[in-house]
Amino acid sequence: MLTLLLAAGLIGRAQPALDAVSPAAISAHVRFLSDDLLEGRYSGSRGHAIAERYVIAQLSALGLQPAGEGGGWLQQVALRQVATAGSSFEIDKLALADAIIAGDGGTARDIEGALQFAGYGLPGDIPSDMRGKIAVVLSGAPESLPPTQRAIASSNGAKLERLQKAGAVAEIVLTTEELDKRRPWAMAKRNFRDGETFAADALPPMPVVLASLPDSARIKTATRARLHLVQQVRAYDSANVIALLPGASPETIVYSAHLDHHGICEPGAKDPICNGAIDNATGIAEMVEIAHGFSRLPDRQRSILFIAVTAEELGLHGSAWFARHPTVPKERLIADLNLDQLLPSGPVRELVLRGAELSTLEDHVRAAAGELGIAIGPDPVPEQNFYARSDQFNFAKIGVPSACLWQGFGGDPKQEAAFKDFRAHRYHQPSDEWLPGYDWDAAAQMARVELLVGVSLLTGPRPQWR
Repeated sequence: MLTLLLAAGLIGRAQPALDAVSPAAISAHVRFLSDDLLEGRYSGSRGHAIAERYVIAQLSALGLQPAGEGGGWLQQVALRQVATAGSSFEIDKLALADAIIAGDGGTARDIEGALQFAGYGLPGDIPSDMRGKIAVVLSGAPESLPPTQRAIASSNGAKLERLQKAGAVAEIVLTTEELDKRRPWAMAKRNFRDGETFAADALPPMPVVLASLPDSARIKTATRARLHLVQQVRAYDSANVIALLPGASPETIVYSAHLDHHGICEPGAKDPICNGAIDNATGIAEMVEIAHGFSRLPDRQRSILFIAVTAEELGLHGSAWFARHPTVPKERLIADLNLDQLLPSGPVRELVLRGAELSTLEDHVRAAAGELGIAIGPDPVPEQNFYARSDQFNFAKIGVPSACLWQGFGGDPKQEAAFKDFRAHRYHQPSDEWLPGYDWDAAAQMARVELLVGVSLLTGPRPQWR
């Protein structure tokens, strides 16, 4: 019944906003942000700074107000890049040269201890006393959990906190066959090529070793490990872009999308730039056009905040920084709609809730989808654990109902094939480029869905956690 009440007249109220969303504009935003001129938009880089200025220019032209630090558009995020060149790792005195070693930003030191298996690192998996031991955990979470709960349980940050409380001194993460299929080891090594980056106020409690699938099998039968840890720490800043479209009420709807990508992937290669066109210039393009739509609505009962966050690819650090240091009081934030990984491969026939079902935000989503004739479907790729891998997760952690709506396949084998092809041949690779053949009408359709959810939130009941 609530969904029907929310839907009543929704499109009529939103028509000027929906009409403002332009497929050509979305395509143009993506084309610029993915250009090699921006060198892959690595956090803190010159290319990222150019992207920041581009987003500011677009939102300023629409009449939005700066909502960053000190009355400006930006919120600086203090980052620490921790490289571990010269480190080594061995089990039972056998060196594992292929392991990825992520430091903790602390001192160089040797860590040695008995191995203790701790399942998936969930509360019931960890022995109560792990003092001085090196924890061995499986990546991800059990398949038996529902998709969103499984994604939340997969967060390694939460696992590290539990392990530290139990007394562990380091963590080894085993690669499972499932993880190896969706994130090949070569991709993992490329993502860690410069070490790992953390927010300056949230360094991890212990070092982490990521093991390949073959090495994971060896570790399962080992008894002791030794980590020779060498760390080089580089301090630098990047920035979130934050803009506000004021409404009659200080209660605020949030739209977020990440501005950064992986930068120059392979220096010296023929095509070294990881452009990041789909992931996530499309999310930023959607956000700008959604702001365009809301700027056409003369009466807005609630305010709308737009955040282009940095350092998502490095560990969701930009959104986590905002969550810890909000420029708008968090009590005013009623919901977050995060925009990530849009693949405009065909018409939107089905939406995947991805977190909306955890709160009554789902009612607003269903109302908007119903008016547009779009079905709600199950997550077709629950093993991807998307809910914990993008910025909506950090809003949820501070109590803001959040979702990252996703375009389902809708029973269309062509869209499923396009997604699988993208993940295999473009995702986080130099071939992830703007293409004229993408369905930019479908991209605009997805932006209108997200916009209509926001229009429902302008006047509907404030979402509550279930």
